[in-house]
Amino acid sequence: MIRILATRGQEQLTDATVEALPALLDDPEARVWVDLSGPMDDASQTIVREIFRFHPLAIEDCFEERGRPKLETYGSYLYCITHGIRLTGDDDQHDVIELDAFLGQHYLVTYHAQDSRSVAAMIDTVARTGEPLRRGPAGLLQAIMDRQVDGIEPLLDAFGERLEGLEESVLGRPRSDDLTKLVAVRRNIVRLRRWLGLQRDLVLRLARQEFALVPPPDALLFRDTHDHLAHFAEYLETYRELANSIQEAYLSMVNNRLSEIMRFLTLFSAVLMPLSLISGIYGMNFVHIPGLQSRFGFPLALAGMAVTAGLVLLFFRRKGWLK
Repeated sequence: MIRILATRGQEQLTDATVEALPALLDDPEARVWVDLSGPMDDASQTIVREIFRFHPLAIEDCFEERGRPKLETYGSYLYCITHGIRLTGDDDQHDVIELDAFLGQHYLVTYHAQDSRSVAAMIDTVARTGEPLRRGPAGLLQAIMDRQVDGIEPLLDAFGERLEGLEESVLGRPRSDDLTKLVAVRRNIVRLRRWLGLQRDLVLRLARQEFALVPPPDALLFRDTHDHLAHFAEYLETYRELANSIQEAYLSMVNNRLSEIMRFLTLFSAVLMPLSLISGIYGMNFVHIPGLQSRFGFPLALAGMAVTAGLVLLFFRRKGWLK
């Protein structure tokens, strides 16, 4: 799907045609945004290859899925790859939506194979008010990236809720699947933290006026976006440390539980050992054993076992081993 939006001063053009695109690009007063979405068809190929004449390497990167943010300059335009985050239905699970952008002096071309809520919201804003496209393509790109960054916040909330639930479970009665869930959460945190660092480096380059295509007012806005990314990175670092602490608590609780079980089995075995000794002695095949022929021999043996067990338990209690 192709959407072309343009402004010329206070004039606003919504859904301009591909045929009108060359004339808009030749107009120095016009600000043009071309959004390409879905599978790359012949019409989209014509726009990027013949109308804008982007570099073949940039086009190749644009059409292929890239997992890392990227920013390169091609003289008269910048090419960058950014990503948005979209929560799925599985708590802290998320999809990464790639957005490719070509930033020129008077135009912005974006491409996303999947639906992007950030782009959709900005298309609606531009169609209604003309802003921030009227301010310039760099300002429009910053607004899209800022919405991408805002989309991270629900994911951070999901991480916090999941970790809080795991912490309560671990400190209560840990289950074997708690560790599996915890490892999955920590893996997602580490992956998002790595991506967030790369995204932050990209935004920082746009914020420090490294490129003439980014005016100083827009560079200040990119700096604000960078601050948001840095703030979220601190949250992720906190969550990562919390996940490590919960894992240590889980292992400690499991070890303590195992120690209690081993302690009980050891005490149980210690109580049975003298009883086994008594029964073993009277189980030997000798003729002359005291009390063997007495009718009170069996009750006396049982009584001796009971008294022995009681004395062993009393000894353990005085030592404090039964607490």
